Amino acid sequence: MDQQKLVELLQACQIPDTQKVKAATAELRKNFYPHPDALIGLLHIIVSHSEATVRMLAAVQALRLVPKHWKNVAADQKPAVRNELLQAIVREQDSKCRHGQSRVIAAIATFDFDEKEWSDLLPAVLQLTTSDTVAHREVGSYIIFSLLEANPRYFEEELSKLFELFTKTIRDPQSRDVRINTMMSISAVLMLIDADEDEQAANAVQEFVPAMVDVLKDAVNSGDDERIQQSFEVFQSFLAYDSSFLSRYFKDLLQFMLDLAGNTNADDDVRNQAIAFLAECTKYRRLKIQAIPQMGAELMKKSLVILSELADDDDDDDATPARSALSLIDQLASNLPPRLVIVPLLDEFPQYASSQNSGQRKAGVLALGTCAEGAPEFMSTQIKSVMPLVLSLLKDPEQGVRYAALLGLIRLGEDLSDSMALHHDDIMNALVMNLDAASGNESDEKNAEIIRSVCGAIDSLAEGLGPDIMAKYGDSMIQRIGAFLLHPDPKVKSAAAGALGAIAVSIKGSFTPYLKQTMEAMSTYLMAETGEEELALRSSICDSMGRIAVGVGAQEFSPYVMPLLMASEKALHLDNPRLRETTFILWSQLATVYEGDLGEPLAGIFKGLFDSLELEEEEVELDVPEEQQGLVDEDIVVQGKKIKVKSAYEDDDDDILDDDDDDDDWDDFVGVSAQALEKEIALEVLGDVIYAAKEKSAPYIERAVELGAPFAEHSYEGCRKTAIGTLWRTYACVWEVMEKQTGNKWEPGLPLKFEPVTQVAKLGEIVSTATLHIWLEDDDRDTVTEINRSVASTLKTCGPAILGQKGMMEQIITVLGTLITRAHPCQTDLGEIEEDPAVEGSSEWDWLVVDTALDVLIGLASALGTQFAEVWKVFEKPITKLLSSNEALERSTAVGVVAECVAYMGNAVTPYTSTLLRPLLHRLSDEDKETKSNAAYATGQLVYHSEDANTYLPAYSEILRKLEPLLQIKDARLQDNAAGCLCRMILAHPDQVPIADVLPALVDLLPLKEDYEENKPVYQCLHKLYVLSNPTVQELTPKLLNVFQQVLSPPEEQLEPETREVVQEMVRILTK
Repeated sequence: MDQQKLVELLQACQIPDTQKVKAATAELRKNFYPHPDALIGLLHIIVSHSEATVRMLAAVQALRLVPKHWKNVAADQKPAVRNELLQAIVREQDSKCRHGQSRVIAAIATFDFDEKEWSDLLPAVLQLTTSDTVAHREVGSYIIFSLLEANPRYFEEELSKLFELFTKTIRDPQSRDVRINTMMSISAVLMLIDADEDEQAANAVQEFVPAMVDVLKDAVNSGDDERIQQSFEVFQSFLAYDSSFLSRYFKDLLQFMLDLAGNTNADDDVRNQAIAFLAECTKYRRLKIQAIPQMGAELMKKSLVILSELADDDDDDDATPARSALSLIDQLASNLPPRLVIVPLLDEFPQYASSQNSGQRKAGVLALGTCAEGAPEFMSTQIKSVMPLVLSLLKDPEQGVRYAALLGLIRLGEDLSDSMALHHDDIMNALVMNLDAASGNESDEKNAEIIRSVCGAIDSLAEGLGPDIMAKYGDSMIQRIGAFLLHPDPKVKSAAAGALGAIAVSIKGSFTPYLKQTMEAMSTYLMAETGEEELALRSSICDSMGRIAVGVGAQEFSPYVMPLLMASEKALHLDNPRLRETTFILWSQLATVYEGDLGEPLAGIFKGLFDSLELEEEEVELDVPEEQQGLVDEDIVVQGKKIKVKSAYEDDDDDILDDDDDDDDWDDFVGVSAQALEKEIALEVLGDVIYAAKEKSAPYIERAVELGAPFAEHSYEGCRKTAIGTLWRTYACVWEVMEKQTGNKWEPGLPLKFEPVTQVAKLGEIVSTATLHIWLEDDDRDTVTEINRSVASTLKTCGPAILGQKGMMEQIITVLGTLITRAHPCQTDLGEIEEDPAVEGSSEWDWLVVDTALDVLIGLASALGTQFAEVWKVFEKPITKLLSSNEALERSTAVGVVAECVAYMGNAVTPYTSTLLRPLLHRLSDEDKETKSNAAYATGQLVYHSEDANTYLPAYSEILRKLEPLLQIKDARLQDNAAGCLCRMILAHPDQVPIADVLPALVDLLPLKEDYEENKPVYQCLHKLYVLSNPTVQELTPKLLNVFQQVLSPPEEQLEPETREVVQEMVRILTK
């Protein structure tokens, strides 16, 4: 091999001339790298060339060739090569070259150790690491890190020796390099330790934590960006392993990071990384944080302080500590119980909202809005107290504060708009005031921000406020906002389109007078084919038109539907991810509005969705800089796209790294592809279209399932979630079509009363198999929640057929057991097996996993009927435990589950009467209104269905005593559920209820206003009393005839058909 030519080609790769680099690269790949001599040549350059850049480049390329060629190097050559490498690295002056050479040594050692060769390497490296010469210690410690990174399993039996060494090197008095190298080595060795099996090793790791913190402190104090980055990455890596490694010092570590995050004298990047670590802890160690007294509150309060630094000229994309703090607040709200983080925020909010410091006023309202998504149930109970302050901030004299208040209002509106209806006049007046203040100078960017935000607020609020309220402001708002479709700023036009779409969805047919003018104004932007801003606007217009269609309905929108569908199909070919996604969503909206009756374009819709799902997901291979190698997994997901990180040890000759091995290469990488995100939306829309089109989707079902099913095991959780949801909706669609065509309707219980057609049975097998593969082990909370929702809904809609699939019943019971007891992987801290029993309460998103699992239990009861009594045996204890939870939401939900399950079990509940009655009686006096309301419903169901009268009749007087005050409370459906309970008690044993005393009070509550389901027992009860010729009901006939007239009038949903017949019969008899 021509050694000189090899050197020349490497040098040519560094010339800033693309053509010459390409030519040199091609020749190296073709004529040199395929041959074992090339590796020896590169190793020779590493140990002998005078230029550091050439040595570094040779090391990078040698690293790639070691796996391919080292085994083919002559055995008699290897000892000399190894010796020269060790000698060269000791005398190497350039740190990057030393690191590159260390990795080459580690790569060779990986193969040699397997062959029981190079036995003198470790003694030599240990000698270097304990040398009196600083440079030797730096070399030795980095080789150890490289060896651990390359082949950690080799050191499984050497842990005690390594830890003995690390105890000294982590505190090296002279070298920061030795200390950081040791820190990275400790990180690399974590994968070898089973904390449960090797307590001594786990304790040893724990004791390194204070010294590691000192390494980070020193790096921060010295302003050493590289070591700061490395230190943070090590701490981040600990979160992927057993929590015991950090547990002893976890509180101190959090406090240190909290202090660092709040230190305004520290560099912004350092503070950002500290906040990022706290956010990761909140996500992956939420139970540990929850167990530390006041830690949640401290994190929230410190985040508020940091958020107060937000400047008016901060861009949304700026990576500032204030922006990072907002992300941390989001994580806190999503992962910790509201009492630990939202309550402290609410305690601080009045002070922040009224502060003289505008930064604090902005921080308070932005934090409030950010918490809405994470804890919507709890926040909805607080709207009444916080809205006066929010409204005040919307009228703040400073424009920057008003802008922040509008952003906060948008976030509140997205999740709590229905809770804000009482304040609609004040909100709308504040929005109009902001519009007026910003409408003067259209070219002013700050004014444009205000206009966009007002439109955004209307967008988020309109549907939740409801048609009656929005109709009140409809004309003036539509005229005002419609004018912004001509604004010079495309972003303002987009926001205006979004607001108009939201208003249309809210006021429905009342939007029709504005339809033609609005569609004409928007249509001009629907033809854009170039320009990022223009295509973004087209995307917004597309989304708005879909919502307008939903609002005005099929008939009114019909002149626009076909042109819009044609334009949407063309949009797919404009190579704009956002436009493709909004096109898919438009198809979902139109399919729903027209129930799939879209003619020929329906085939185009399915084709577009199928094409998206068939797009090849490229594995973009990243050459990670040598300083970063080993700090990332082999496969990562960046913005929804799976990225393959090319290991230095892979058999690949591709792209030569730049000679300076710039560490910024990794930091600057941006995942621009949104393929997985697009597929997530395509899968969701596919389910929407299939379910909306029903039998019209039949020709496409097989292909949809064939393409969709594999996504249930996709690496991106968004695809898994939507794939599972779509599979279950497809099954429900096919089942419903089958029932319609055959005239058969499912009945509870197994075996099935009729066998489903072959297509349904086969689809059930595919759906159940895909579900069972991931349901028990998926660690993504949202994916498991979606599975729960899908299974629950399908059991209620389609009955027990799916339970006959192999292993389905057993697996459902198993997974529900883990979910309800919070032992599922998605409910525990990363690396933990089960939840800490000492930790009480959960975030609302964590509770949603349990809540939806309980809904599956109700689905089972619905599908099995009386047979569910056997299943109830398994869940009686965990449900009873929830009945006595300290959290009101958990108690009320558990009581509701009992009620539903009893209703479906029917008289099969009899054996459980005594164990259920006791806690239900207790809950009738619960401090929480929702729990009391559900308890009334559940108690009525138990009394009505149970045949164990000897158990419940002695409690009748107690039940009546506890129901009496509930009949007076106009909240939480208490009156309706109490009335239903009372009527079920009468239906069961009319002789045991003082009807003369209770019936007049009951009739005064009629007609029921909130819970129409309870009309069934109410009117059955009245009918029975008339049949029994009860004198009290006869005396009340004049009142009741008026009630009957009201319930037989709209809204139709007041009465089920069967109940309507009962009421009509009473009216016929009483008016003869």
